[in-house]
Amino acid sequence: MKPLEIAKNVLEAKGGLLHVNDMATIAHEMELCSESEIKDLPTLLSAALSKESKTKKPFFSKIKDGKGGYEKGVYRLKKSKRFPKGKWGQKI
Repeated sequence: MKPLEIAKNVLEAKGGLLHVNDMATIAHEMELCSESEIKDLPTLLSAALSKESKTKKPFFSKIKDGKGGYEKGVYRLKKSKRFPKGKWGQKI
């Protein structure tokens, strides 16, 4: 499984925000990765989530720390938009 898929499954199951180390341990508990993969999983998750959160339309977002920066390694799933972008009565 790819790191972004693992992060998405873990965050959907647990909800809220999690640190990449916690995501790795929960992924191992959910049997999404083997015991040999758990050593490298936090670094893979961190790299993949950091890169994905900088795209134009990210699925994950970093958590602000209240001091003008972001907490290290803590991510959450972004909420999907509920309504389409078109005006009411128009087809998209």
